[in-house]
Amino acid sequence: MTGEFGAALRDFLSAYAKPVVAPSDTDVVWARLCGELGLAGLLVPERHGGLGFGPAELIEVSTELGRAVVGGPFVASAVMAATVLSTVDSDLLDGVATGQVTPTLVHVPFPQAAVAPVLAASSGPLLVPSGTELARVEAVRTELPSLDLSRPAYRIDTDGAPRTVIARGEIVREAVRRAEEMAWIALGAECLGVAAHALELTVEHARTRRQFGRPIGSFQAYQHHLADLAVRLEVARSAAEFVVRTDGSRAAAHAFAATAADAAVTITTEAIQLHGGIGFTWEYPAHRLLRRAHSAAVLAGTPAQHRRALFALIPEDVS
Repeated sequence: MTGEFGAALRDFLSAYAKPVVAPSDTDVVWARLCGELGLAGLLVPERHGGLGFGPAELIEVSTELGRAVVGGPFVASAVMAATVLSTVDSDLLDGVATGQVTPTLVHVPFPQAAVAPVLAASSGPLLVPSGTELARVEAVRTELPSLDLSRPAYRIDTDGAPRTVIARGEIVREAVRRAEEMAWIALGAECLGVAAHALELTVEHARTRRQFGRPIGSFQAYQHHLADLAVRLEVARSAAEFVVRTDGSRAAAHAFAATAADAAVTITTEAIQLHGGIGFTWEYPAHRLLRRAHSAAVLAGTPAQHRRALFALIPEDVS
């Protein structure tokens, strides 16, 4: 699903970033992504200085960011916060589009604990929805240990924090609902990019690694593994196409998030095994792809949670 925007982003990351971006590189790379490609304003309406794109372009961009394991506040700010602010038509959007303001939507669609980790920008406004109110809150954010070394998660303590209401009414519920869907699409696309990169690395290894005088990819058992992984990847790509065709419907977002997460976790795990000893080394990118796959697969809900939510959308009178 790589279109012109995705191809341009892949070229950019190849020229200006490492194949897998470390946390220390994140600020520099994110600033260039905003300044040169306008990535912070991807979903911001054109009247606020953004690009005004939708789910199709979001999948392209997120796939490439996942492929390169780029950190930064893209999902937290350019996707979730930008979607909420666009729906309520907030003046904050003018700063978001240029990357000068990096707000975070503090919202966990499937909370598993009283305090759940959230994706967040390291600085900038914190937007907290509560019922039909959206408030800007001066809360404390604490960075948490994360399996994904390129992108930390945070604990946000909003108890007793000063707040300023910036929107009221049912439009807030609508905005948060749409932000959830766009976050699921973005993280699903990240998983798609991670899975594709891991499979490509494994196929290349199968072509170049020789054993008993021939490439290991010529062995039938190895070929069967690769074929199974390729099928999983194609199923996830089909789910991405479904998202585009339905313009990011809630059912399609759930299906994509679950399918892509399953594919990413399975493919990155098998990639390490199929690489043999090199797959376990710190210098090789396989473990970083595995870390992003597991992280992205749970931060916006596990595949099981998405499937339960998807089944709940099916009308009861359907036989």
